[in-house]
Amino acid sequence: MLRIVYANLGYARDIDGSIGHHVRHGHRHVFTTRRVQERTLGFVRERLRDLKPDLSCFVEIDRGSLTNGFFDQLPSLREEHHTTVRIDNKYGADKQFRRLSVSVGKSNAFLAARPLDYAARYLSAGKKRLVYDIEMAGVRVLVAHLSLRYRIRCIQIAELARWVDERQTPTVVVGDFNLFRGAGELEPLLRSGLVHANAQSGPTFRLGPYRATLDTCLLSPQLREQADVEIIDQPFSDHQMIKVDIRGIDLAPLERLATPVIVAGATASQAA
Repeated sequence: MLRIVYANLGYARDIDGSIGHHVRHGHRHVFTTRRVQERTLGFVRERLRDLKPDLSCFVEIDRGSLTNGFFDQLPSLREEHHTTVRIDNKYGADKQFRRLSVSVGKSNAFLAARPLDYAARYLSAGKKRLVYDIEMAGVRVLVAHLSLRYRIRCIQIAELARWVDERQTPTVVVGDFNLFRGAGELEPLLRSGLVHANAQSGPTFRLGPYRATLDTCLLSPQLREQADVEIIDQPFSDHQMIKVDIRGIDLAPLERLATPVIVAGATASQAA
């Protein structure tokens, strides 16, 4: 079985989306102490230890910014069995930000416990443009965080659909799609043959009494019959975690695997 976990970490601010949390902890959007971040990341790390995913994908993770005291959050999640670790700015590979820009450090990331091929690709429209294109054990995984603006989202979803059509490979598309106008926004991806796997699984986002399915998992038809999708509570974030188990995938024993750890495009030794 191949297990994939996806989560919007909300930059580890420990805000659960309730009105009370937003009132009491709203200042964390301006600055979050390292203690709060480490407590939140410790919860995520324990959850990953329980779930033992082969691939863990994150959006809204901070590599070190003005608003978090320039604390790199990813090393707090990495364990020895993670053979590949990747983090990239979500706004674009060609973006150059000043150190005090609020956009510095705002990233997506993934941790892998098995060999994989991957690329960090960028959509042609919007500010949040990073998409991870990963292949593990014959399954392609696209991880995205799409725009809050409806018009831009439509362009991004159409482009994602074209990327899905590039290869006839068993595919998972997962991420924070910000579908504030509902699942109808996914139509270009559904025309590509994907199935909205968590359509009936309940909301994944909360803001006070408001609930919505913003975090989305789509599967190609050949995976849908062998996949189980579960929504898992994250009490430190206004988004829920998505767990995808795909049965019938032939995986080599972990103890045989040894590939270089990669951090933001450099080997671990280079990044240190």
